[in-house]
Amino acid sequence: MSLRQYVVMLALGTAISISAWCIVMISIDPSTAGVFAFFVFYLTLGAGIAGLFTIGGTMIRARKYAEEEVHAAVARSFRQGVMLSLLFLTCLFLLSRNLFSLGTMVLLIVLVGLIEFLMMSVRRET
Repeated sequence: MSLRQYVVMLALGTAISISAWCIVMISIDPSTAGVFAFFVFYLTLGAGIAGLFTIGGTMIRARKYAEEEVHAAVARSFRQGVMLSLLFLTCLFLLSRNLFSLGTMVLLIVLVGLIEFLMMSVRRET
């Protein structure tokens, strides 16, 4: 699969996820919704955000680092896109439960940074 085909398929999946999230936003009342509705809300939002971050990261890497292997750039962009979307969703969830503060945000950012550093160091060793 070429880089162009990958980006087109990822964009299609992201558009579907964002469309599903919009449908969830329109059709579900949060005051009467159950756990499943919130799960679908966070799942569709996370998939859409991860897709957007992955597409953005892939496009930047494809232009800036042309000498890097395509599959390595795509894998790194996907990993970072998913981690950033999980960071965003965690902050959003904590905010909805009134548990979000500057300290928790810094702690989450440090945690994601450490995980990314660990992933980068493991990749270099192999």
